[in-house]
Amino acid sequence: MIAFGDASGGRTAVGVYDLHRFNKVASIVVPSFPHGTLAWAPDRKAIACTLGDGASRRIWIVKIETGAAIELPRPPGRDVPGGDLFWWQEHELAFFPEDEAPLTFDLERLELAAFEESHAFKKLDDAGKKIWIEGPRSNWPEQIGWRLGLRTMLKSAVPPARREPDSPWELSGQTICAYEHPKLPLAFGFKSLPVNEGDKILCSADGSKIIRLLNGQIEVTFMKKTACPDFMFEVEMPLPVEEIGNTGWQNQIDSKELCLLVYAPLRNPLNNVIVGPDYSQVRALARLSEWKGRKAVFIVQTHDKGIMAEDVASTLHYWEPGKMSEWKPTSTRKWWSAIKPSPSALPDKLSELESPQLFSLIQEPTSLLVMKAAEKPRLPSPKVVQEAPVVAAPAPPPLPAITEQDVKTFLSEHHAKASRGDVVGMMADYDQMVDFLDKGRIPAAQIESEETQHRQKWPKGSEQVIGAIFVINQSGVWNATYTIEFYNENASGDWHKGRADLSINMKTEGGRLHITSQRAKVYGVTDSKQSPKTSTSAAAQPQQPKGVGISVPKPCFVSVTQAKDVRQIEFTDQISFVNRITWHRTYRELSPDGKVLNTCRAIYDGSGGVSQDRRSARIYVGSQGWERTLGTPEFVRFCEKSAASMVGTEFNFQFTQDGMIESALGISFRLQK
Repeated sequence: MIAFGDASGGRTAVGVYDLHRFNKVASIVVPSFPHGTLAWAPDRKAIACTLGDGASRRIWIVKIETGAAIELPRPPGRDVPGGDLFWWQEHELAFFPEDEAPLTFDLERLELAAFEESHAFKKLDDAGKKIWIEGPRSNWPEQIGWRLGLRTMLKSAVPPARREPDSPWELSGQTICAYEHPKLPLAFGFKSLPVNEGDKILCSADGSKIIRLLNGQIEVTFMKKTACPDFMFEVEMPLPVEEIGNTGWQNQIDSKELCLLVYAPLRNPLNNVIVGPDYSQVRALARLSEWKGRKAVFIVQTHDKGIMAEDVASTLHYWEPGKMSEWKPTSTRKWWSAIKPSPSALPDKLSELESPQLFSLIQEPTSLLVMKAAEKPRLPSPKVVQEAPVVAAPAPPPLPAITEQDVKTFLSEHHAKASRGDVVGMMADYDQMVDFLDKGRIPAAQIESEETQHRQKWPKGSEQVIGAIFVINQSGVWNATYTIEFYNENASGDWHKGRADLSINMKTEGGRLHITSQRAKVYGVTDSKQSPKTSTSAAAQPQQPKGVGISVPKPCFVSVTQAKDVRQIEFTDQISFVNRITWHRTYRELSPDGKVLNTCRAIYDGSGGVSQDRRSARIYVGSQGWERTLGTPEFVRFCEKSAASMVGTEFNFQFTQDGMIESALGISFRLQK
C-alpha cells in the first residue's frame, strides 16, 4: 500500500491505495496536508504525520481501518519538532530535526525525549546506532546486484555544418531510470521511465515496483525479472589497428576510451538501401573493448533494448567532461558500419566515461530525489595578484521564507495578469525552461510567443480561480492543484469558455517563485457557435445530432476502417474515457485473401474528455508513442507517418445509443462494455 496527500475529493485528506487490488482503501480527512513524510506503523494499520506550523504543529495518528484521524496533545514544555519522522518502534516515533539532536516520542506517555535515551536505541549495536543517527535510514532493494540509478540517453547527435567543420556536434538527450551493473559502468535503462528535476522515486522492498512522484501524481511501474540483454557487438573498422600510430589516437585506443554511436539506419527512399546513419535517431553509446586487424568489439554503455539488427555504427570519438571530441581523419569522418552481436564476455574492469549526465539521484529518508548532476571539477584558474586589499561587502540580509499563502497569492496574481492581457508580467512568473502542458520542456520564450498569439486572436479574456488552492511542499518544490474558469472573446463577439484543472510546480529562487511545470485538464468547453440561433433561416439548417447520454461501466469505443490511400491496410481505433483518455490505433497489413501479415500499434496521449452532460466528447491529440516490437521496419515507417499526421488534431464525438460518431469525418465507433 502507498499513502499520500489526497486532494481528489476537493478536501485535504490522507489517502491509502492498495497496489495489488488496484483500489483506494481509505481517504481520511485531516485539517491540512501533512508535512514531510508519512510514517507507517510497524503493523501497517496506522500512519503518523505532523500537521500545522510552528507552535501550532501537532502529531496526528490516522487509523486505516476505522478512518479516524486523532490529534495528539502538545508535548509538555515544548513544540512538536520538524524534520523527518519515522514510526520506528511499536509505541515510539522518531524525529530527526535539522536544528537539534534526534528525538523520540512515546505514544503511551505522550512525551518527547532524547533519541539516545530510548531503550530500543540502547539495544542496537554500533553499526545500527550509526545508521539511525547519521542515515540513510531506509533500505533499498538494489543493495545486492543491479542498482537503481539514472542514465542520460543520447537521442540525436547531429554533425556540424559543412562550412563550420570544427563546431561542436549538436547533442540532445533524455534522462531515464536505469539499473546499473554491480561492478561495471553499464546500465539497463527504460525509455518509458523518464525523469525531470524534482521528481521523487520510491521502490517497494522486494524491488517489484518503481514508484515515481511526478507533478503531484503517483505513477507505479510493476517490474518483472528478465534476462540481461547482450552488451557486446562487433563492427568493421575504417582501418587496421596497426595503422593508427600517426593518427594521434593511440592513447584513446590503448586506454579503451574510444567510443562510437549506434544509430538507426538512413535508407534511400528510392531503392530502400541503407546509405548511412540517421543522426536524429541515436540508439546507444558504446566504447571499445578490443580491436584486432579491422575487427573491433564494442560495449554498449546504456542499453534499453532499443538496438535493432539493421542499426549501424558511426562517429568515432572520445569524451572529455561533458564534451565529445570527434576523430576527424578522412578515413573515419564518413565511416559507418553494420553491427552484429559478439560472443565476447564483459571485461572484469571498466573505467567511467565522462559522457554528459543531466540528472543524478540523492537519497532522502524514504525516497530518491532527482537533482541536477554536479558539474565535473575543472582546473583552477590562475590566481590574480591584487594590488590592493579587497574589502568584502557586508552580507545581504536573509530572504524571507516562502509560505503557503505566498504561493496562493502568487498564483492568484498570475491569473490576474492573464485576465489583464499582461503577457510580460506572466512571463516573469515562469522559469527559463518549463515542462508546459503536453509540449514537454520548452523555453519560456516559446510560451510568450504562444500567449502573445492567443491574445491577438482573443483580445478580451479572463481567468478566475474557482474554489480552494491546495498547496504542498516536497523537498523545496512547491506543488499547487486547483481549478480555474476561463473566458475568451474576439473583436467579432465570438467567445468560448470552460474550466481547467491545473497542477503547477514552482521553485524558489532569489526570494521569489518561478513556475517550472504546468499541467492542465480542460473540460466543459462551450462557445458562441453552440448557442441557439435566432435567425429566421435557422429552421432551414440541418440539425446536428444532440447525442445520447452514456451511463455504462468502463465504456470503450471501437472502430475498424480501411486506409483510403493504401490498399490492404486496415486499422482499429480503440478509445476509452475511463480515468483518463486512452487511444490505441492498431494497423494491420492484409494479404489479398485477408490474412494479417504485419501489425503495429500507435498509442496517443491527449487532453479533453466527456462533456458534463455526457452526450459528447472532445480529444486533442498531443503526443504519440509506439509498440515497436511489432511489424517490419518498412511497415512501421508507413504507420509512423500515418500516425504522426494525427498529432495536434482535435476530434469531436457525439454519443449514440450503441456508440459514438466522429463529427468531422463521420466515422462510427461501436460501444463495448
